[in-house]
Amino acid sequence: MRRWLERLLILVMLIAVVGGTLWLQSDRSDEPHLVTDPTPRNDPDYYIEDFTAQGFDEAGGLSWILEAERLVHYPADRISLLDRPHLVEFRKGAAPTHYRSEAGRVTPNNCEVMLTGNVRIVRGSGSEDGGGIATTDRMRVRLKENQLQCSKPS
Repeated sequence: MRRWLERLLILVMLIAVVGGTLWLQSDRSDEPHLVTDPTPRNDPDYYIEDFTAQGFDEAGGLSWILEAERLVHYPADRISLLDRPHLVEFRKGAAPTHYRSEAGRVTPNNCEVMLTGNVRIVRGSGSEDGGGIATTDRMRVRLKENQLQCSKPS
């Protein structure tokens, strides 16, 4: 009888171990648990095809033109991404300067345009200066503060 009780006790312990293992494994199912993401989502809130924007100086004269095949705005960090941007900058007494690239980014305060990927700068020749062409992989164009009421970069 004692042997029978020992075997029964071993069987009960074995069933308890198997049951505990199955219970612990049931919590690790293949389906992902829904967890609230604490970070804000950065999905675009709008996009514009064939985008064009113009900037003017204090006297009302045209200061710059920014064009892009597509602009995508992200509200969480307030930046806008540009596809194939073309920026034309106008200066008094000088020929316009054209900036082209594969991609670009406009800062939240709309004061800087970061151009990336095969950046090409073409400066026309004017009465006071000669023209020129330059290329680079990345370029930051800071638009004049008095034209856009930009805040100082931090």
